[in-house]
Amino acid sequence: MKLSVIVPVYNVEKFLPRCLDSLLRQGMEVGEYEIICVNDGSPDGCGKILADYERKHPDLINVITQKNGGLSAARNTGMLRARGEYLVFIDSDDYVVDGAFRYLYDHFCQPAPVPSGQNLGGVTLSEKPDVLNFGFRMVFTDGVTLVDPDAKPDGEILFDGDGVEAYNKNWDPTVWNKFYRHQFLTEHHLTFEIVVFEDNLFNFDVFRLHPRLVIVSCNVNRYEQCNGGSIMRTVDKERVLVQLNDLYFHFTLMYRYLESEETPDLAPAARRLLLSHHCTFRDKLCHISLTRDEWSRYTRLLRPRGIALLERQKEPTLPGRVISWLKNRSLRSYPIYRLTYWLYTYVFEGRVRKMIVGH
Repeated sequence: MKLSVIVPVYNVEKFLPRCLDSLLRQGMEVGEYEIICVNDGSPDGCGKILADYERKHPDLINVITQKNGGLSAARNTGMLRARGEYLVFIDSDDYVVDGAFRYLYDHFCQPAPVPSGQNLGGVTLSEKPDVLNFGFRMVFTDGVTLVDPDAKPDGEILFDGDGVEAYNKNWDPTVWNKFYRHQFLTEHHLTFEIVVFEDNLFNFDVFRLHPRLVIVSCNVNRYEQCNGGSIMRTVDKERVLVQLNDLYFHFTLMYRYLESEETPDLAPAARRLLLSHHCTFRDKLCHISLTRDEWSRYTRLLRPRGIALLERQKEPTLPGRVISWLKNRSLRSYPIYRLTYWLYTYVFEGRVRKMIVGH
């Protein structure tokens, strides 16, 4: 079997049919690929939708239902059942351009020169990639399928080589725009950590092993931006506190990697991860109401070096510098934190808060 498509499903009944319909239009035959849908205890109508699709396409769609364990747990379950040579993880509120997976596999997962007449930038594959990285476009559809007749999976090879080199230059944390060679993941016992931002840690573990990476210009995934139920868009205090603890777990791993005695291959990427996650930690902290004791407990997780890292970051615009200064000062002063929380709650509610909390 060529490809296993793993789809975690939770609370996406508005988007799920569009996703599944697009996966059924990938130009691959029964026996060439499979669609593994993991119903992660979804409380809405997803279970019925999945049952209907599995009944109509029993040779393609395999539904697994489990108790809610989160995105990472659902992906890990799908990986255990997968039979394909390559795995691709598709979020159930996104969708894929028609025929994309057939095109990607046939043109970029084979260690042979591509057919004549194909515009692939003069680059041919010398061996199968461990990771195939393709492009995406953000869409704002609120569950409506876009009429996009000009959408084609065509593209060219932009990079073919050691993944460490490319990952350090152009850090890409997402997993839903990649094919992963199943054997590579299995040999190295790679699975998803049960935390938020699990894509970051998974890809960091993948690329530290020097995979053969092929990057192509094919923009085939459609990344939905109107799903208000996304885990990363929540402003629920208890869930945000869980996210802050998970981010601290990320900090610990990245600091440990950078402080190891061996020269780290992915030091530039690790530093970018640290900065990105410190920024997210700071921004989420400023958008929930904390007592002084809570604020003190969570700001200590950043460590002085983390706060110093944020303060060294340079914003390109004056408004950006003012907002950044205010948020950074909120990590050192509880009264300024309360002021910042009030501003974002009652002044910037419609725009800035939504943008930053959904970072």
